[in-house]
Amino acid sequence: MKRVLRHGQLLRHGQLIVALAIAMIAAQLSLTGESCDSKVLAAANTANTTPTVAAPSNPRLTVILPRGVQRDGEYTLKFSGARLKSAEEVFLYDSGVTVLGIEPIDGNNINVKIKVAPDCRIGEHVAQVRTRDGISDFRSFFVGVLPEVAEAEPNSSMEESQAIDLNVTVTGVVTNEDIDYFRIEGKKGQRISVEVEAIRLGFMFDPAIALLDKNRFEVAVSDDTPLTKQDGYFSVLLPADGEYFVTIRETSFVGNGNCRYRMHVGNFPRPVAVYPAGGKAGEKIALQFIDSIKSEDDGVRVVDKEVTLPAEESFRGGMFFSDDQGISPSPLPFRLSQLNNFMEVEPNNTWVETPAIELPMAINGIVDSPNDADFFKFHSKKGQVWHVSCFARRIGSGLDPIMNIYDANKKHLVGNDDVAKMDSYIRFQAPADGDYFLRVRDHLKRGQPEFIYRVEIAAAAPELKLGINRVDRYSQQRQTIAVPQGSRFAVLVKATRKDFGGEVELLGDNLPDGLTLTAPPMKSNLTLMPAVFEASADAAIGGQLIDFRGRHVDPAKNINGSFENLADFVLGQPNNSLYYSCTVDKLAVAIIDPLPFTLELVQPKVPMVRGGSIKLKVIAHRKEGFDAPINLQFPFRTPGVGTTYQITMPKGKSEITYPLNANVKAQIGKFPMVVIGNSNVGGPAWCSTKMAELEIAEPLVKMEIARASCLLGQPTKLHCKISQLTPFEGEATAEILGIPPNITINTPLKFNKDTTELTFDVTTTDKSPVGKHASLFCQVTVMKNGEPIVSRAGNAVLQINKPKPPKKTAETATE
Repeated sequence: MKRVLRHGQLLRHGQLIVALAIAMIAAQLSLTGESCDSKVLAAANTANTTPTVAAPSNPRLTVILPRGVQRDGEYTLKFSGARLKSAEEVFLYDSGVTVLGIEPIDGNNINVKIKVAPDCRIGEHVAQVRTRDGISDFRSFFVGVLPEVAEAEPNSSMEESQAIDLNVTVTGVVTNEDIDYFRIEGKKGQRISVEVEAIRLGFMFDPAIALLDKNRFEVAVSDDTPLTKQDGYFSVLLPADGEYFVTIRETSFVGNGNCRYRMHVGNFPRPVAVYPAGGKAGEKIALQFIDSIKSEDDGVRVVDKEVTLPAEESFRGGMFFSDDQGISPSPLPFRLSQLNNFMEVEPNNTWVETPAIELPMAINGIVDSPNDADFFKFHSKKGQVWHVSCFARRIGSGLDPIMNIYDANKKHLVGNDDVAKMDSYIRFQAPADGDYFLRVRDHLKRGQPEFIYRVEIAAAAPELKLGINRVDRYSQQRQTIAVPQGSRFAVLVKATRKDFGGEVELLGDNLPDGLTLTAPPMKSNLTLMPAVFEASADAAIGGQLIDFRGRHVDPAKNINGSFENLADFVLGQPNNSLYYSCTVDKLAVAIIDPLPFTLELVQPKVPMVRGGSIKLKVIAHRKEGFDAPINLQFPFRTPGVGTTYQITMPKGKSEITYPLNANVKAQIGKFPMVVIGNSNVGGPAWCSTKMAELEIAEPLVKMEIARASCLLGQPTKLHCKISQLTPFEGEATAEILGIPPNITINTPLKFNKDTTELTFDVTTTDKSPVGKHASLFCQVTVMKNGEPIVSRAGNAVLQINKPKPPKKTAETATE
């Protein structure tokens, strides 16, 4: 066993300084894999890990304290953030926790009284606060089974260690250069398990935990693990009777006041894997739980258990293991599907001639030793498309899988390493009828008894997922729907199609009373669509979590999709990398207090043509006394349409034009459009216009402009041949733009649908710039329905040359 130095000895030997230096260097490197290098995490620990954005009038939720509670009890949680005073409701994304009451403390803090059911799901529970002004960020708290004990300082040395009983959850904070010591009593052969929740609590904290004997020797130690990522765990059998010390610290000794932890200490089981890691919903299945403690012969300890799986297609929380000593504090990831299980049978590390597996199927195996490679044979008909998805890191395994597919002649066809969190995926289309081989191995040819994997091979089938498009990479800003009374709120909904094409429509049939949804079908070539939620003036203030869904526009195709959004919890170096997050499957919707302004987008009466531009009129309806500037954005842009990111309607103004332009390849058709805006109402508060329609059309006129040239100071002409692509009524205007200085052109000129040619007179002076001028172009304006259709009809080139010097005569030569 390794001797552990005292903290003071570490400082005297300069190891802390070295650790910090390494952290600073590592922070400049790109992270690879899920379990990021602890030194990089240490450097990131010094930064603010809560995303920072301009404070909106919507509420902000930063942290929930305490970070966890025990099952079967009533507790008061303190929700802290900003603008929480008008809190009316807490949204919870899971059952088992009931909100009994909300009590304001001050403008930024509230007390929330909750009741936790005896059978509440163990683990993380996501919450949001709804106020009369909006919906807060996602944050979470934890539910456990053990009684909680608070850390009591001083406990930063073995001599000052805090005595605790077994089977408790210790809650505390690790500050800079701090190590927390906890003293327990144990018997020889007794299981001691320790697991910490630290980065999972929502702040950048990379913990290291250890179990020391009274002589300071390490009995067990853990930092990063494939199962719990930056949080560690261990489970050991004590070598002798006596006192032992559980320690926790920040890996590089750079803790701070946000480095909170919940450390579970007891006799509970802590399996590292479950095999197989998936099964059919509702079936009874025999599982093997692979223990983190080895058997007496240094082999793998496996506990067999028969389990009836939940009936739902998916479930939160994963697979827990319990015995007469307790229950594991966190679950083992587990897949529920409709696929049958196939279990590998060793030996299968060569081109074994075994009966082909009948697809679709879920193949389950273990790469249990170095250089192990598992082969499986399956049959497919020509043209069949299969999704071949390997789950390893995503189910807590340490395997870094590589998959390869070979034909019956052992010819390699396709392979893949990393696609999703170091797991591999292959979309395989069989080139011919016949047998094929699938090989699974570790990237570095490693192998361990807990290197489980699950390869799900399923036929290509339509799949639709919905989400709200990010407006800020580093925050949760505008990821919920908060609609002011008598106004509107718009978002871009992202639709991810898999194995199907066609238009997608959103369903708004389960919105709160007084709230309606406007969202035209998303065209087949687009992945984003604007959605406008509108609240009536008499809609009741309130909100709810809804099952937000979409579908293919043809109901007969039976392609439906549900909502899913990522809640970012921990960001850090480098470049605000995402370290910890969770997924929510409901959309938070609320009707909030009215704003002192609403926005109107005036429907244009003419299209915008390819190569053209348009100016949209936006009107602000201000309540008396409100004259603040309003920032406007045009969030949805059809292919080929461009505009500025933001324009500002000046203080006191109520109208402005928003310019758009279309390139020559802009997609033809009619598209929805909306303008969103925010103004300072105790911080930026958002609303939107109603949905309008933008038509993109072919240009009406095209011009071919002959190249013109002249000597400096001489006149010339631009000859334009007009092609009338679409007849129009009345007169149009042709104007030459992009004219260099000191050049005069008689522009604009009028023409009508019968005009075939135009000639522009060009005048130069001795100060005109010499050379080739290709910046000139002709802009055509056609009036229709009282509004202009503006387009760039053709480009022009003007060449201005210097006069040649006069030839020398015999007389001038003599002179």
